[in-house]
Amino acid sequence: MMYTYGTKVFTKLKGYYGEKEECLCCHKIYKKAYVKYTKWCHFNEIPLLPINVTYYKMCPICGDSVGLKGKQAKSEMVATDAAETQQLETYAKHILANKPKGFMSVDSSYEFYVKDLSTNEEICVATNLTKDMVKDMKKERGLKNFKIIDA
Repeated sequence: MMYTYGTKVFTKLKGYYGEKEECLCCHKIYKKAYVKYTKWCHFNEIPLLPINVTYYKMCPICGDSVGLKGKQAKSEMVATDAAETQQLETYAKHILANKPKGFMSVDSSYEFYVKDLSTNEEICVATNLTKDMVKDMKKERGLKNFKIIDA
């Protein structure tokens, strides 16, 4: 019998908190997203105990982030007035016209979008992505409901 052990990181979007501020990277003005990263020790793919918990204060558009300690992140989230909610939808488009042909070709015809539902503005975050790259972006942002649209 073979035993495996190691670590795995789980991410969860906690919400959008704080005042709207301009991102230094993309220059968009939105509330910051708080994402919780929990590293677990696992045995035979069964998570046993959490090793490390880190929060990231992240731009919901470009993903530029700053790491925070747990107490600092929780105090920033609690101190926020939740009167105004921020409604963003994140999805990927698969451009079928750009599908590669050939035996060893890689399908890099995905685009990653964020849509502001209050202004109906659609922002293209990244282009020429593979499906694995889209999944990685979804995971690092802590998203659960995520769709891929065939365009």
